[in-house]
Amino acid sequence: MQISQLNPAQVDQFSSVHAIHHGLSEDKQLVLLSGIVSVDLQSPGWANENTVTGWFQAKLSLELGLPAGLLSAGQHFKMVQAVPYLSINAVAGVNNVGWAVNSFALALDEAATQSVQLDAALAVSRSGEILHRVAYHVTVIGQVVG
Repeated sequence: MQISQLNPAQVDQFSSVHAIHHGLSEDKQLVLLSGIVSVDLQSPGWANENTVTGWFQAKLSLELGLPAGLLSAGQHFKMVQAVPYLSINAVAGVNNVGWAVNSFALALDEAATQSVQLDAALAVSRSGEILHRVAYHVTVIGQVVG
């Protein structure tokens, strides 16, 4: 599942969004991004109590916009270091409960970009669980180029 803050059709899936940047020495910028995203990952067992037990897993890719005022026309951001965090924010269930954020990482490319991509592996119990929302916090140090 791919959800982009830059896609007008998906922007409503983001709430409580915060983005700041602060200039550091040596032409580097510190960028902080945080918010909540509606993912609505629903296990196949939601409608069938007799479904197989175990985990239903899905990949999540979040495209997060950089703070307003960081980039001018024609500029891009090159990430040097990053610390991402993604956690469960809202859940629902009926039987043997289980929700998970199994992993998360930032896509650190050599090329400069105009957004930050956070990739994650999510899971819910096949017995009938829904992971409604996840919360993210990303700290990035990088340079404005162009």
